[in-house]
Amino acid sequence: MKRVAGFFVMAALLFQFAARAEGVGWKIDNTLKYHLVYLPAENKAVSDTSLATRSVMKPWLNNIPAFAPDIDNIVYKNILELGFPLPVSNDAASLKLYLKLYEWPAQLNSVRSSQMIFDAFLLHGLPGGRRLYQLVKNPSNIFVKYASIEPANRVFSEQQPFVAPGIPKQWEFDANVPFSSIYVSPDNISRKGNEADQAHASAQGVIEFHAALSRLYEKSLHLLHASAEKRYFADFRRCSDKSGEVCAVRIYEMPVVPLVFGNYRDLPMPQDAEKVFLSGLLLVKVTDYLAHSPIPFEQLKKIQPGTDAFKASFRAGWSHMLEVGSVFDMR
Repeated sequence: MKRVAGFFVMAALLFQFAARAEGVGWKIDNTLKYHLVYLPAENKAVSDTSLATRSVMKPWLNNIPAFAPDIDNIVYKNILELGFPLPVSNDAASLKLYLKLYEWPAQLNSVRSSQMIFDAFLLHGLPGGRRLYQLVKNPSNIFVKYASIEPANRVFSEQQPFVAPGIPKQWEFDANVPFSSIYVSPDNISRKGNEADQAHASAQGVIEFHAALSRLYEKSLHLLHASAEKRYFADFRRCSDKSGEVCAVRIYEMPVVPLVFGNYRDLPMPQDAEKVFLSGLLLVKVTDYLAHSPIPFEQLKKIQPGTDAFKASFRAGWSHMLEVGSVFDMR
């Protein structure tokens, strides 16, 4: 079975949402949904078949066997190198990150789980951003994507299935969501030109979202460092008793330009690997850092994130990767 969409969070089918989330040049893709990736702290998939007595999540895609993951080709070493906030492993090259979509459980609060992420990324400040908050009020607009880190040679079958664990408590779920995805499309989807032209045009929503988020961060945050590939914005948390010193900082990592895939046919989506392809992707990462000891504000502005000097001054806390993707849907 062909399932090659890699680490990108997948989506499928139509959903009912009367008011689309619209911005300047982008809108929520009305054929896709919002995904929260759940990686339990114990990282243990269920491999037994005696599930009748347990409350478990219901698989969503019906074109992939219930016993198999929806995505099975993510080499764990590769996704770690992309900066995803996942557990470090010395055996990363021999592991994979397996993913499967499940319907949102009624036991979990979709607003609580989503808004904490939206707020961290300042999405309420985007043109059209408030509609994102409206989106997640309807649990049918959200999927849980269960993640499991297991050997790359793992074989799945009806006897040894890939099944999510029992539905977690709200606090447990919210504490173990390392990344999530929003899919967007351009305001007006172009069907002009050849297939490659149309695929490129489908990514315009990601480009516009990136531009809007960049303007927001430039206005609201401090640009701490910029390279040819990435910009680092900061929200400084000053010490309560020393206004001239910083005790914590939230770092926003954003690429200078989002990815637009000319090789979209190499990136099929699991709901229809022959006709739906990933066309664009923006990865934005937020990490909270606590200072080992108060740091003068002026000194901190000169420390580049990721350097030894930064690592010596701070310890990382909560971190999350937000994917903003687009698809070229030939259906």
